[in-house]
Amino acid sequence: MEKSLNRRNFMKIMGAGSLSLILPNYLFSQKNPIKIVAKEFSKLPSLEYTNIFHNEIQWKNISEGLDFSRTEIYRERELIDVITSLRINPEDNKIRVFNGYSNSGIEARTIENWQQKTDALAMINSNQYMADPYYSPCALVMCDGKQKGPKINKSVRGMLVSEPEIEGVPKADLLDFKFDRFDYKKTPYKNGVQHWPILLDREENIRVKPSNWQANRTVVSKTKNNEILFMTTEGGYFTLYNFGKFLRNSNNREDKGFNVHTAMNMDGGYEANMIVKSPTLEYITYGEFETYGSQKDATIFNRKIPIPGAIGVFPRY
Repeated sequence: MEKSLNRRNFMKIMGAGSLSLILPNYLFSQKNPIKIVAKEFSKLPSLEYTNIFHNEIQWKNISEGLDFSRTEIYRERELIDVITSLRINPEDNKIRVFNGYSNSGIEARTIENWQQKTDALAMINSNQYMADPYYSPCALVMCDGKQKGPKINKSVRGMLVSEPEIEGVPKADLLDFKFDRFDYKKTPYKNGVQHWPILLDREENIRVKPSNWQANRTVVSKTKNNEILFMTTEGGYFTLYNFGKFLRNSNNREDKGFNVHTAMNMDGGYEANMIVKSPTLEYITYGEFETYGSQKDATIFNRKIPIPGAIGVFPRY
């Protein structure tokens, strides 16, 4: 991992007035960020999971406590997908949840427009939404203290939570309801997203059954170092089961790979979006691959659909 400049400690030593004379301009300007282009996959690979591997993950620091990577996924010599990942240190970054569904009106935006509205460093799509009432979240979301969606959904298996109002608990966590308790009436957390399934749990169990449903994927994970990972695929190779298997195999590499403690699926298909707009790097990917099994391919290229919910990363200091 590239070493990041600890800006807070530097400010304590030098004083804020001295920073512009010493620190590189990219910390204060977004004039010349590196622009990363997502790969355009033209077809859906077969779903067989044989000899799947990835090379060493190359993390690039793009902001204090925020690292970016694009990891190519191979089957033998065939490039079958790319996983873009954000590794977030919650001590340095806030994770906030946004949702445009309310009784007074409905707001849906592309991931680019959500970023423009919120000025987030990075964003991914949130959980699934209903067809009736349209855009209502399928499971509980908490947006800066405001709870939306059903308080109970029997399909729910876990929850991303962040920004507690009390000390002594993690600033962000990924709960697995098989092991962790959650009470929406008493939670100290102001932001959160419930969803399903848990792809990989802390005991290295894959908690989803095999299927032939392939699509673009967005996954939220917690690492064994208590970081939060946002992961979005640029292609549509992965079924949910294969994604869980991939993460378990990645953990078993000598370099520990993605080092995942718990991984939870978010909305996928067309909704699997990620945007990064940091002072040093810009990136965007939209989901295109959507299937309901091998005989029901609903893939549409170059589609940018508005979504009612997103999760954003913001510098804490």
